[in-house]
Amino acid sequence: MKKRALLFTAVIGIGYLSLTSSTSGAGIGSGYNCTGSETGLGNAAGCASSGSGCHSTTVTAGITTLVELDSAGVTTSTSGATGHYKPGFTYTVKITGTNTTSATLPKFGFQASCIKGSTAVTTPVNAGTWGTVTTPLRNTTAIASSFVCNMVEHRTPINATTLGGATGGTYVVSFTWTAPAAGTGTVSIWSILNAVNGNNNADAADKWNTATMVLNELPTSTASVATVTNNSFNVYPNPVVNTLNVQSNNNGAFSVKVFDLNGRLIITEQQNVTTINTTDWAQGLYQVVVSQNENVQVIPVVKQ
Repeated sequence: MKKRALLFTAVIGIGYLSLTSSTSGAGIGSGYNCTGSETGLGNAAGCASSGSGCHSTTVTAGITTLVELDSAGVTTSTSGATGHYKPGFTYTVKITGTNTTSATLPKFGFQASCIKGSTAVTTPVNAGTWGTVTTPLRNTTAIASSFVCNMVEHRTPINATTLGGATGGTYVVSFTWTAPAAGTGTVSIWSILNAVNGNNNADAADKWNTATMVLNELPTSTASVATVTNNSFNVYPNPVVNTLNVQSNNNGAFSVKVFDLNGRLIITEQQNVTTINTTDWAQGLYQVVVSQNENVQVIPVVKQ
């Protein structure tokens, strides 16, 4: 990473930390968004940009990362898979890094940002709002000459969560995010996590990685309650009384989840289910999420 990014925070799924020259965070400390969500104003993904005063410039496979989005303890999405969000709903974002290298890396840093769309752009648009955090985390607002994304990042180096950062040790951090208003469409959470040796130098011994999670918007209205048919799935009858049928128009396995309007998962993920008993459901609107490979369909269903 360039010198202005002094010390990149550890990257984990959505925002990574920098802990040496940027022990106070890459955003304010160095003036960079290192999550990979924006490509303008000299921002690079992680520490990929070479220069003095930086951590290792090559992404480290030995630092694995995972980003999870949940509400009330119910996991709704993880990094590497397309998930969903309910507009205006508040979620917990959890970033977990694991050290699979042979080095002991006792500290870490991170950054996380959320933007409209699923790909990095020169000038991204913020999506949703980060909740208030306390030390060792901080909210970092955009700096006009440096980056346009609001972020959560480390304020000070954070201790490894388990094993003191030795091989197999983990780095865990969590904070809240409120989803954007209805009509925003697809958004994505970007993160970087940097596990460091704590020698107060940004050097090649520090290890980082990044992760991105794409979230599709759940419908919030009951405007479309007739039987939903598209090129992939049929869900009927709608409205439903006792039994909901789910069919895939393509060969292969598919999965089904059902959420109520409070975002609670009432039917855990089931594989190849073709009928769902709705007798005990309360009357109202539900979201049926059917997925097959990369194809995800969110279908509003009314229970009578």
